[in-house]
Amino acid sequence: MIYAFHRFQVLFEMTKFLKYVSKITLYRFYLHFMDIYIKFVSLISPKLLINLTMIFAIFNAIKAFCFLSLLLLISIPDYALLVSNNIDSAQNLISKTPSEYPLINKVYNKRITEVLITNRTNLITANTTYERTSAVVNSGAVNFNGVSDLIDMGNQFNLDISEFTISLWIKRGSNSENTSILSKRDMAFTEGYDLKINHNGQLEMTWKNEATQSITSNTVIPVNQWHQVSVVYKDETLSLYIDGVLDKTSRLSLPLATESNFMVGAAGATPPTNFFKGDIDEIRIWSAALSERQLRFIMNQEILEKDGFVNGAYFESLNYSLSKNDLQSIPWQKLEGYYPMSTFIHTTLKDESGYGRDGILANLSSIVEQTAPLPYQSSNNGHWNDNNSWYNGNVQYIPGSASIVDPQITIDWNIVTINHHISMDNSFLPSGKKNNLCLLSLEVGTNTLTIEGENHTQTGNALTITHYLKLDGVLDLEGESQLIQTLGSDFDVKSSGRLEREQQGTADMFTYNYWSSPVGTRNTTTNNNSYRLPNVIQNVNFISNSFNGTASPVGIADFWIWKYASLSSGQYAAWSHVRSTGSILAGEGFTMKGPGTGTFNESQNYVFSGKPNNGNIALIMAPESDYLVGNPYPSAIDADVFILENTPTLGGTGAINGTLFFWEHWGGGSHNSQEFRGGYATYNLSGGTPSASHGAYHPDFGMGGVPRKTPRKHIPVGQGFFVKAANSGGTINFNNGQRIFEKDDGSLSGNSVFWESFIENYYRIGQNETDPRMKFRFGLKSVNDIQRQLLLTIDEKATAAADWGYDAVLNETQIDDMYWLIEDENYVIQGSDVLDEFVRYPVGIKLANAGMNVISINVLENVPADITVYIHDKDLDYYHNLNENPYEFHSMAGEHLNRFEILFNQEYAALSVGDDEFKSLNAVYANANESIILINLTLIEIKSMILLNLIGQTVTTINNISVSPYSEYEVKNLSSGTYIIKINTASGLVSKKVLID
Repeated sequence: MIYAFHRFQVLFEMTKFLKYVSKITLYRFYLHFMDIYIKFVSLISPKLLINLTMIFAIFNAIKAFCFLSLLLLISIPDYALLVSNNIDSAQNLISKTPSEYPLINKVYNKRITEVLITNRTNLITANTTYERTSAVVNSGAVNFNGVSDLIDMGNQFNLDISEFTISLWIKRGSNSENTSILSKRDMAFTEGYDLKINHNGQLEMTWKNEATQSITSNTVIPVNQWHQVSVVYKDETLSLYIDGVLDKTSRLSLPLATESNFMVGAAGATPPTNFFKGDIDEIRIWSAALSERQLRFIMNQEILEKDGFVNGAYFESLNYSLSKNDLQSIPWQKLEGYYPMSTFIHTTLKDESGYGRDGILANLSSIVEQTAPLPYQSSNNGHWNDNNSWYNGNVQYIPGSASIVDPQITIDWNIVTINHHISMDNSFLPSGKKNNLCLLSLEVGTNTLTIEGENHTQTGNALTITHYLKLDGVLDLEGESQLIQTLGSDFDVKSSGRLEREQQGTADMFTYNYWSSPVGTRNTTTNNNSYRLPNVIQNVNFISNSFNGTASPVGIADFWIWKYASLSSGQYAAWSHVRSTGSILAGEGFTMKGPGTGTFNESQNYVFSGKPNNGNIALIMAPESDYLVGNPYPSAIDADVFILENTPTLGGTGAINGTLFFWEHWGGGSHNSQEFRGGYATYNLSGGTPSASHGAYHPDFGMGGVPRKTPRKHIPVGQGFFVKAANSGGTINFNNGQRIFEKDDGSLSGNSVFWESFIENYYRIGQNETDPRMKFRFGLKSVNDIQRQLLLTIDEKATAAADWGYDAVLNETQIDDMYWLIEDENYVIQGSDVLDEFVRYPVGIKLANAGMNVISINVLENVPADITVYIHDKDLDYYHNLNENPYEFHSMAGEHLNRFEILFNQEYAALSVGDDEFKSLNAVYANANESIILINLTLIEIKSMILLNLIGQTVTTINNISVSPYSEYEVKNLSSGTYIIKINTASGLVSKKVLID
């Protein structure tokens, strides 16, 4: 170590060493910081003992210190270090070093090649160069006084290249308008470029070529608050970013090269001017145009070289290799200059890029503690949006805050470490974020992060992590709060903490819910772990000696805990008995009844606690089987995405038939399965339908006036559901790309709930703007009070034939039922691309008893008012307008597959009410006279009239019809009810429905 390189004049000359320790060749220096070296000035003749006096200049490494009194510390001529033997160990001196001082020691072996540095716990080897060494100051920033301070890198960083990026953190002080942040220009600014704060406090980048090229931000940079600013040039376009948010773009021609010096904190060299006032940190200059994603990835972390490429220093410090490293494609050689403001050589700022473009510190008197969020760190227990909860929170914006560029955009790429008890309610977020705070990375130490929410108000907040999560404490998701990790986001397997999430199920001891756990068993070696229920449900007891649960203390009878794991379809005996001792895989579903704390209309709260599931979860689906699975994540999942990613036609690995089946248990009051009352609500890409139910006439009520539930696009936390194998089976895939924040709150916003209260939204559902497709919901109210809803969705991706993902087969047996008939199978949902006067959609019905039934339109969604819907009763050859009123009919018991069909548009109006030729033709029954009155104002030729009852039986036929405007025909002794009059004309058949009292 011959001398410390410098570019300024020597401030102190020293000719004495501090101490030479006895006859063993060890030099010991008591210093207040590590890696501080003194410049050797005058050549000293070789001596066995050399004395040197040292004066301490750095008093506290985490506070500002004075450069003017900083010594260049130690450099020793090679020939003065001739020794005959080595120190056996430097470790034995650690205990003798005063506790307030780190120890620097060296085992000299004729030539200094390395320094051993200790923090009084571990020895660290730091290699040194032969001609040069540096003083490493712990992470800091440079403070510029706005009068004379600057850093001069010399003639470096011409920007006459096709692509470049410049980024840095700034905290501008008051009265810092019209000052240069960094520049390479002459004093008159006839050449070069200048990145500055203009007279309005805006960020401005200007350069000179044949003309002045300039871009000015729309945003004023706040005073005394850290912000990262970046300029990116590509394809003759300059883009200006503030905190990773695009502020402005402008078409600018390429800058020209100049011989001026590159300066930080000033502009022009003879003499410098426009001195910046404030702090600057983490300057990076690239010969590449970084993408927006890449800028954001390294905004809250320093960088380093790894295997020839750029990597985030924060994640390297964790010794963690990210699955989603947004910088892994950028070669380190593209980093032309890098100044983290942490390494200094006397009065020189070291360039950490490796290109050696060091900067001379001119007139600078202080380095300050790093206060930019690199990354964010908590400092106190408190609330997330309280600045006092964060280190240096008085000069930083809250992580996840709204951008100063656009208050509707939030900074979703912050890196945060929490080592205190913090709570968040996301109230500081703009309304467009829907209470969803997004971070790039989060570490939760041995403390609690609470995401606030309430069960009784169905409120909650979301936390989304895009890249990395480590949980060593508790993540408490209150109410409807959720944790989302996006596609490729890692959950550190070494996490030792737990996630808590509450979910509600039925309180009735006789009623099944289908469940899935969002967490698994805790360990530090694997993720997505299997579990036993007592390990993940924390607030109930499990009872093994009774069929009934208990209300106090709350107990679950584990006899009713079963799973159905890829077993033959429809085999009731194939259910696997899990109880509280069996193992359940991540992604599998299970059944569980309530404890008996209330009726099936009331809820019981359950607390899931364990290691949260994340990433890819796969289950094997056997051919011709069913699988009870469930949402495995502590967030909702998008059912459409789940279905599409499990299709057998896209990629060839999907396992399911494209439909999800959700059990709804709506009656019975007994453990006897023969007395169960329930069914499967159904969802696929066409939409959802409720399960069949038993109840009053109103099509939107179940038994006892309880609203039926319709599955929507999003599946909530803990919800189990059945899937059926497609073709030869395959793999059921869950992944983070399916996760989304949607609260199970009964609202209609954005199709945002799984279970939707049908009656609450009966009138609003027709205004659903998130799904613009036409949907026709038809209901059957049967003779035995069974209600079934069918869905027809018009979608250009479907056809009138059977389509994977758009048509849903019937999955249960009810005593009475109605279904679409498609290719000899029964369906409850049909998707089709056809809606014209020629299409006919067959409908089958099954009845256990003879009697009266009603088919009606439950709801029309996004259907134009000029579309008329008819049901054709082929037995009666009668076309009924369902837009006007429901169709009541009598039917015998049994299955009727060729009686009804649905048709559309005005083409069929002639068949029920007449076209222009038949407008004046009408028939009514006069109850008082017990006769049919025929009105024929246009004197159409009528061959006959036939009176039919609703089961298609002919009651009477009238053949002799007079040609007159008004005629009457006696028909007596008829039973009360609805009848059909068929009027047979020379031009066609007209049917009229009449009611006889």
